[in-house]
Amino acid sequence: MPTYNPFFVMPGSALLDLREELELIEDKEAAQTLARYGYRAGVGLIKALGVETRSTDELRDMLPQIWSETGLSRMRMESVSEDEIIIAFEESIEATKGRKCDFTRGYLSGVVSTLLRRRFSSTESECIAQGKERCVHILLPVEEGTRAAEKPVRTPSKFELERGYSYLIESEDPYAGFDVFVDLVSHGAKGMSIVREYPEKLKKRFDLGPPYIWLSYERDIKYAREPTNVPLIYSEVKSFLDEAEGGVVLISGLEYLVSQNTFIKVLKFLQLLNENVAVKDAVLLLPLSPQALNTHEVKMLEREMRIFRSDGEK
Repeated sequence: MPTYNPFFVMPGSALLDLREELELIEDKEAAQTLARYGYRAGVGLIKALGVETRSTDELRDMLPQIWSETGLSRMRMESVSEDEIIIAFEESIEATKGRKCDFTRGYLSGVVSTLLRRRFSSTESECIAQGKERCVHILLPVEEGTRAAEKPVRTPSKFELERGYSYLIESEDPYAGFDVFVDLVSHGAKGMSIVREYPEKLKKRFDLGPPYIWLSYERDIKYAREPTNVPLIYSEVKSFLDEAEGGVVLISGLEYLVSQNTFIKVLKFLQLLNENVAVKDAVLLLPLSPQALNTHEVKMLEREMRIFRSDGEK
């Protein structure tokens, strides 16, 4: 039997209603949540259609046809290249009451990234809601992977971990898990790290590269994420796992996440990640100082994950 992939196009009024609901719940974070939702919706659309492009030339021809079916607005491809894609819209159902086109921004990124099989970020440089004559979105490729992943080493991997599982690394060493992470990435796995220490310092010590998330309230660093914004962190990790085949995620900063939230909230976050890791045949590394949590909390984590010790004993 052929596979049936249903999808629907929601009316513009429903999109505006969703925006208002998010603003009531999340206030200033509503725009980013809507963009993340748009990205996942864009990815889902292309996967449901089962189409792809082999070049930016094909994208130029295919994208307007696909977009016309969404009912969002009419697009014009201003510029298309490997390094930059510029798309303009003469009208927008989102650009009202000073609100920019956040769902459209995310939707564009999700559609283009999936069609080209390469991650693109989208920025709205002009918006009708700000008095401009049109809305203009600029899509740029996102740097991914690490230097080690680009040139896999030929020696055998030191740590052979079974895919599809999350590993709890109990250690008082603040850098526990980095050796495992770097070893797996250097042997070809795509890696993403979530860290408490400033990545620019860590990359010198461990030769780390993007993508990474710095758990920090620093607003001027593009890869910094507020530790209390667990939904945003989860969304970015899930997007990475969706795109990386057998990816590896390191979360070094669990104690800090718990201190800024609650243990139950962080546990639910890890449970969701654990499910994604299993489905995507990926690996999650979670270093933990057992002294930082109470015995009951440590036991709850141990029930969710496999235990990996620094001597390699699991």
